Amino acid sequence: MKKLITLCLLACSLALSASAQDIYNTMLADARNTADNTGNNLVVRRIAKFKCAALEYVKEKAFLTDQDVTVRFLDDQAYYMNEFLNSFFKDVLLNTEISKTEKKKRILLFVDASGSNPIFNDPDKDVVDAYVVSDGQLTPFSLDTNWPKAYAAVQSVLKKEDQK
Repeated sequence: MKKLITLCLLACSLALSASAQDIYNTMLADARNTADNTGNNLVVRRIAKFKCAALEYVKEKAFLTDQDVTVRFLDDQAYYMNEFLNSFFKDVLLNTEISKTEKKKRILLFVDASGSNPIFNDPDKDVVDAYVVSDGQLTPFSLDTNWPKAYAAVQSVLKKEDQK
């Protein structure tokens, strides 16, 4: 399991080697290819499906709410979503140096950061929280997340914990 998640993290970082203007499109295409490839492990495919859903949600909602959506906005959302997920796997799920209690605390930190930093304040909680309320999700995060803010919130808490 750890090996598969590590491979997923590697694939995520490779997607970021694209030029800045292609981050969103590259990450979405990579996530779609990974999710659709039945030869991939189920865990990796489920993470990729979340990425697809989150990226498509952000783009769709952005165009519905603001006619002036920039490439930078979409790229920033994609980049920080990826950083958020990488941190979640590295600092929580794959971290063998923390206790089970601390791991649960950190999972809640990430879930809370996602839910507490909405980008559109979408009232359709059935859609927004589809991954939060589903049992057994590896990515229990809100689709309505301002990823740069959520990532910053998590990193702020983790840095304080590291200084203790």
